[in-house]
Amino acid sequence: MIQQAPAPSGLACSQCGRMFAHSDLVQIAGNWVCGGCKPAFLSRVMASGASANTQWQYGGFWIRFVAVFLDGILLQLVRVALSLLILGIVTTPFRPRSSTPAAFSGAVLTLTLVTFLVAFLYEVIMIRYFGATLGKMAVGVKVIRTDGSAVGWGISVGRYFMKIISYIILFIGYIIAGFDPEKRALHDRACDTRVVYKRSLARA
Repeated sequence: MIQQAPAPSGLACSQCGRMFAHSDLVQIAGNWVCGGCKPAFLSRVMASGASANTQWQYGGFWIRFVAVFLDGILLQLVRVALSLLILGIVTTPFRPRSSTPAAFSGAVLTLTLVTFLVAFLYEVIMIRYFGATLGKMAVGVKVIRTDGSAVGWGISVGRYFMKIISYIILFIGYIIAGFDPEKRALHDRACDTRVVYKRSLARA
């Protein structure tokens, strides 16, 4: 009785042909690629204008709007709490604790700076460690790099400030996501990120 040879336990890299464990390969544009071949192959994919992974389902304009709306509600609640704390030091509901306009202006400036810092840290830390804010988690989308990897600190910070630019230019940076084939907003284009449904990452 002839014994059959055991089936290979790994996959072959589509570029170099060597066998690797499934966990050592990444799927790019429908091809399994090893870590050594990934940079060169990804460069060719990007140069040709092809999508890094055709199995990803990109988060569109409206689902991202809902995520931003939910995050806005959360941050607004934080702002209200900070307002009660910081402005309460200067005034009470019945009489001003300080009659000087400078004291009140200083409290308002402090509130603005603290609110900005909280929003900045919230977005950057959540994207860096989880790939999504609480709003994005609620609607099931995640921010990744073009090659499917997680977003690092530098990209998280840069992406946040690019979003501010999108606000400044009358939300045009967000609107273009509705017309882009990969649903990229201005900050996605600048930082080489994509917003995809987490369920499509599990299938890829």
